[in-house]
Amino acid sequence: NLPDVTARHFERVDLAQYKWIHFEARNAAEQDAMLERVERHNRAAAPERRVRISVEVEKPREELLPLMRRGHVVFISKDLARHFGYQSAPEALKGLRGRIQPGATLICAWAEEGADAMGPDGELVHSDAFPPESLVDTLGAGDTFNAAVIFALAEGRTLQDALTFGCRIAGRKCGIQGFDGIV
Repeated sequence: NLPDVTARHFERVDLAQYKWIHFEARNAAEQDAMLERVERHNRAAAPERRVRISVEVEKPREELLPLMRRGHVVFISKDLARHFGYQSAPEALKGLRGRIQPGATLICAWAEEGADAMGPDGELVHSDAFPPESLVDTLGAGDTFNAAVIFALAEGRTLQDALTFGCRIAGRKCGIQGFDGIV
């Protein structure tokens, strides 16, 4: 039950120390100001000093949807996809692509069906899920997936490799209690 970070708090962050910042869409007005600050930094920075932005939109709240346009990598939830009437991840990616900035990547995990992504070229990639032998604890599996994908992309892996890595690590997380021993 920690309070949300405000744009005022975020002003203290030295963006030069980061190569990637992830936002979980919650407080649209505050996060919009934070994202604007990162974009200003990126406009002034040399290409190798720019900060990549990822945004996760999980809740189907109208005020959060514009944040999708701010991310270089955008994660959408199965719940959000279903809210818009989509019945599969590929269908959601095709239907929601117009809500992200040109050149961005859109990713949608679909639980036991794995995950799909659409890269800047518009090509769809898919990874199957990697379920554990025994389901132990699913709390945090979505965040684990996002973190693993971000890690892999930040390391320069392909979108396909990052998606598969995310599904593998999320599957491992579901087979253990908590997070100790996940990697």
